[in-house]
Amino acid sequence: MVSTGKSVLCIEDDSETSALIAEDLEERGYAVKVAADGHSGLSAYLKAIPDIVLCDINMPGMTGFEVMQCLSALAPKFDAVPFIFLTARTDRDSELMGRRLGADDYVTKPVDFEILATIIEARLGRGARNEIGRARWR
Repeated sequence: MVSTGKSVLCIEDDSETSALIAEDLEERGYAVKVAADGHSGLSAYLKAIPDIVLCDINMPGMTGFEVMQCLSALAPKFDAVPFIFLTARTDRDSELMGRRLGADDYVTKPVDFEILATIIEARLGRGARNEIGRARWR
């Protein structure tokens, strides 16, 4: 498998789900770091800023919403990292809350790996296109 050179932080308290996501994304060439809860996810993020974050919403101790709020409060530079919620919550209010917090996308479980990979590729590709566009304007 060819490496994409991109890193993914998957914050997910269900070990089976996180293992499946990690396996699929690693097969697609991503380096995947898994965190089992919001606190360890926030810590992992601050130790090595990933290229993209996948985060469950319902987790003990610190919800995905709280993780995103902490990152937003810490520094604006974290806003450049795409943040995707992965959740079993299918209600409109939860999705609106996630989007209002600034989530780049909202994927419901069970996860369709092809859709998730397409979203990740689009989000990471958008950043590269934006950098090319900025370079042209300099």
